[in-house]
Amino acid sequence: MDLAGNAESLGAKVIRCRTIDALRAGLEAAKGEDATVVLAIEVDRYAGVPDYGSWWDVPVAEVSEVESVREARRAYEEARGL
Repeated sequence: MDLAGNAESLGAKVIRCRTIDALRAGLEAAKGEDATVVLAIEVDRYAGVPDYGSWWDVPVAEVSEVESVREARRAYEEARGL
């Protein structure tokens, strides 16, 4: 799917960026535009990023009227040693 072409067909100005320098230049150029601007950045969807060795702690709701949520919170706290 050509999202940049689609944006152009809807009237947006498209700036194609293939490098970080082109992205920086595109961001600066976009600031001077009065209409919608789309920065199109080609990526390789199969290229991975390095492992950062961390994880996000997204706790279960602390207060709920739903018993399954309260049970999940108890399990979360037990697993975290809280």
